Amino acid sequence: MTSGVGTPTETDPSLVVVLDLAGSVEDFHKAVTKVEGLEFLAEMAADAADPDDDFYMTKSGKGRTSKPVPHSLYLVMSNATAIDQMLSLFKRWQEDPTTTLEHGLGRFKAVFAQLVDLRRWGPEDRVRETGLLDHWRETIAMIGQSHSSPVRVEIELWYHHDRGRRVAAERTITQILDDCGGRLVSRARIEEIGYHALLADLPRQQVEKVVSQGPQAIRLLTAEHVMFVSPFRPMSISSPLPSETGSASFPAEGPSDRKPRIALLDGLPFQNHDALTGRLIVDDADGVADDYQIAARSHGTAMASLIIHGDLSDPGEPLDRPIYVRPIMRAEESASGQPTESVLPDTLFVDLLHRAVRRLFIGESGRQAWAPSVRLINLSIGDSTRPLVRRMSPAGRLLDWLALEFNVLFVVSAGNYTTPIPLPRDAATDMIRARSAAEQAVRGNAILQGILPPGDSMNALTVGAVHADAAPAPPESATAWDLTTPGAPALYSATGPGVARSVKPDLYHVGGRLLFARPLPVSDGTVDLQVARTSRTGPGVQVAAPSDGGRTNRTTFDCGTSHAAALVTREASSLFDILEAGPDEGMGAFPDALFHPLLVRALLAHSCSWGDWGKELAPQSSRGARTALFGYGRLDPDVARGAVNRAVVVAGNEIGIDERHTYELPLPLSIRSKAEWRRFVITLAYWAPMTHGLKTYRAAKVYFDTPDTKLAGGDRVDADHHAVRRGSLQHEVIDGGRSMSFKDGDTFPIHVDCMRDGQKHGDIGRIRYALVVSIETAATTSSTIHDEVRAGLIRLRHRNAAQQHSRVRLA
Repeated sequence: MTSGVGTPTETDPSLVVVLDLAGSVEDFHKAVTKVEGLEFLAEMAADAADPDDDFYMTKSGKGRTSKPVPHSLYLVMSNATAIDQMLSLFKRWQEDPTTTLEHGLGRFKAVFAQLVDLRRWGPEDRVRETGLLDHWRETIAMIGQSHSSPVRVEIELWYHHDRGRRVAAERTITQILDDCGGRLVSRARIEEIGYHALLADLPRQQVEKVVSQGPQAIRLLTAEHVMFVSPFRPMSISSPLPSETGSASFPAEGPSDRKPRIALLDGLPFQNHDALTGRLIVDDADGVADDYQIAARSHGTAMASLIIHGDLSDPGEPLDRPIYVRPIMRAEESASGQPTESVLPDTLFVDLLHRAVRRLFIGESGRQAWAPSVRLINLSIGDSTRPLVRRMSPAGRLLDWLALEFNVLFVVSAGNYTTPIPLPRDAATDMIRARSAAEQAVRGNAILQGILPPGDSMNALTVGAVHADAAPAPPESATAWDLTTPGAPALYSATGPGVARSVKPDLYHVGGRLLFARPLPVSDGTVDLQVARTSRTGPGVQVAAPSDGGRTNRTTFDCGTSHAAALVTREASSLFDILEAGPDEGMGAFPDALFHPLLVRALLAHSCSWGDWGKELAPQSSRGARTALFGYGRLDPDVARGAVNRAVVVAGNEIGIDERHTYELPLPLSIRSKAEWRRFVITLAYWAPMTHGLKTYRAAKVYFDTPDTKLAGGDRVDADHHAVRRGSLQHEVIDGGRSMSFKDGDTFPIHVDCMRDGQKHGDIGRIRYALVVSIETAATTSSTIHDEVRAGLIRLRHRNAAQQHSRVRLA
């Protein structure tokens, strides 16, 4: 295990000042940059400024409308005196903008002119980004004020390193709950991510007070120890009612290697299904199986089926290892009688994930680790109540630390949005116009379809869905419309950006085609597009499914980012097979197995591109907006398998702060002086250490310099060159056909650097990373490029070995 980060910083809530901006962060940044002596504010604004995003939005309950919320910046002051002085200055300026401030303080008038308010951290900040007020308003409106059942909330406290302060903070909040008639349900503290939270029930009267009087009306939201209060609704997935759909046959023999590489944290699968029997290791740590009806075991069955076999409309060879399955959901029945699977409701999701992963690698209750051989963890669930707005979710923070701590790759679904899509009346009568209107309604409001936690994790591989599958094309229908461009990002798939406007989702993969029921005509206004039912006949991704009638070979068609993530997990496992098998003879060893999770992450992203998405789907959008929508593009599994007109080089290493590692890629003579198409692709993945403060999230960043486009004879394409450095997965593509001029033996240099980011002081340690570089040409340009690069690498290795030997002899 590796920690890779020093002692995390701690934010004192009494020293947090909130700057509510009058306009965009970009405007604020421009204003303060011009003022001498305000470098600290200019730097803070630069971290948050985005010319493509003047406001962030909060999603309404129906997911179709929104209201703009002005940006706020969080400023952590050095001491209480500084806060008092700042607040006093702002108040004086508000009373008289022409007032003369003391010598040296006049520059703050330019700052104040950009603000609506400047205040201490308060009740409104504790609920502003969590959606609590909107959720409570909807709750009261839906069930009325006479309903007496309590309301469950997640209370995240400011984290204190000192145990005494933590105990005192929790005691204070518990007393507040007791005094108002509330109840503490569960608690969790995870030191490594600075997480201290309580799960609690509040009486309905507390909710009514906040809805009618504002967040300052109850003690819980005015308590200094509270950082955020969020609505708590366990993540749930509705299972389709079993029907007599398709069937399939599966190989009888099970896996030969009994050590699992993949862990699936999901619902309980139907273990006796022909597709799964003998292929799962189910660890029912919470004892959910007894009450888990067969009909409800839909999602876990589907995910396991996809990971093991792929899309059953075109299945591949089943995996040769079993899957470790930890059920983290339970079966419930909705009011309609439809089976539902929900995350365990009496525990904090972050705590549940933490315990599940520790059980894998460390063990619990005196038992040793359950599956230390696991290198991939699939999480195909998302919290629809907390789409990413600006700050990393607690679940995302946890995955970031777990990936680094246990050197494991998380593959996470980006999230689905299934709310009806509004269409103008005149577009609802024609499929072509309906397609254009539907895509505009979704992609024009993509900010409302933000990544769902834990898909916001920076170190996880977050997967969106494309509108594709292996099912036969459905027959033309007068009642069902296919309104998504084939192979485009699915209209149901969540979109980015990620934290600090990083690239999310990282990539897209096959998630299944979703059809819509043809809407009935209306006389005016808009009409809602509803999803068509195609589970019986398709299209969609074909998966194993449970059956109430005793069948063990039932299949159904479905779609979602969950399915795309499961298929990516399957592809990731095949890349582990390649890395563990080793390279061609004479090429030396692949990087140590320690780097394989990061190499797989990099190789998957390396096989992605936008293709024609930018031109066809968002031709008028800025590159930043397209990056938020497309991520690094669609995964092409065939690209990862190589070709004679493509050479791929991989490396793994560890780097320290202020270090530089230089790699040299041999340039093949067969592409010299040819004005023909070629592509250079460079991908870097690393485990980013994180801070716990309100501002910059990463403690340090690892990146490579902007590639030499002149030497490569092309131009950067696809993702925005600023966004690619904001996360922990950098993917750059140079595409072009200009003539390259170089000498025999010349190389294409890649410089990998490491520097501090959010953590300005303290030990961070060495950071593990993986690098993948490739050159590709048209087959007609060169069929020897792979062999040429291979020979060049061997020459470089011999030359470096000779130089090292010479230095040793001289010493």
